[in-house]
Amino acid sequence: DYIAKLKQLQSSLSLARKYFGLGKSVDHIRSASVSIYIDDPILRYSITLSRISQAFQLLFDNAYLLSSLGLIRFQSDKVQAFTNKFWLYADLLNLVRACYEIEREVQHQRERQRSNLKNYEHSNYETCRAVVRRRPDLFVDLIKNLADVWLPLNALQITQHSPGLVGLCGTISSLLGALTVWDRSLKLGTL
Repeated sequence: DYIAKLKQLQSSLSLARKYFGLGKSVDHIRSASVSIYIDDPILRYSITLSRISQAFQLLFDNAYLLSSLGLIRFQSDKVQAFTNKFWLYADLLNLVRACYEIEREVQHQRERQRSNLKNYEHSNYETCRAVVRRRPDLFVDLIKNLADVWLPLNALQITQHSPGLVGLCGTISSLLGALTVWDRSLKLGTL
């Protein structure tokens, strides 16, 4: 009985998320058309391709919603598989971007430390701590995407995790997403 109620709640929340996402794919395409001009090639491709993947994910998500409402006819399982594939691509590209930006920040921090104290060796821990304090948005994004990536992997049956772990990952991702809405300084910008 408890599991059935949780599954119904999950289904209702998923449907609500789909309603709220209507039309958002256009925003992702617009964002991709801006990010294509970023000078750094790794950031340009990871951000642009992520936005395009998110646009396709939402497009297929909208098709799934319309199909579930009976407004159009699609093979729902195929549409859902495409949705999950584009979701996975976007998450992987977001992870590439976060790791790349963290690496750049670590390198900048090491350069600052070397120039400030020539004879003092900073540990990796101190360097990372300084980067986290200066750029918490990078780490919030990294943790959110690390939690989020398991959801499409599990939905595509690439990995098999318990519903509890999948629920925990979804909760972490959702809470961190809500945190970035609450505190805009924790939202990773598009540059």
